[in-house]
Amino acid sequence: MTTRKIFALITTLFLSISVHAANKKEIEIPRTVQKDIYKYYVLEENKKATIFQVTYKRVGTNAFDFGKVEINCPSKVIRLLGKSVKSVQDISTSTPGQWVKPAVSTIESDMIAYVCR
Repeated sequence: MTTRKIFALITTLFLSISVHAANKKEIEIPRTVQKDIYKYYVLEENKKATIFQVTYKRVGTNAFDFGKVEINCPSKVIRLLGKSVKSVQDISTSTPGQWVKPAVSTIESDMIAYVCR
């Protein structure tokens, strides 16, 4: 009887971890420019009031890196919080950049369009 309860508990725990992991997907950001050598993926998105904090991955033909930005949807401005070539955990957000209004067809404008949809 005890063995069955332990097995059921372990199975339930395993299934909940699997479902949680399956929900963490990389979502490709649609691009307005067709000939970009990079693909960008949203890894995480958090919202505080009208400000979104987005963690993304940039993938090229032979390299990739990670970054974190803040997006102000009402103002359509963005600022870089930090980047890392190693991992998401290595992104330093201690010196955020300035808020900028991006040019059309840049990854920044595409990120704003995707996040503020």
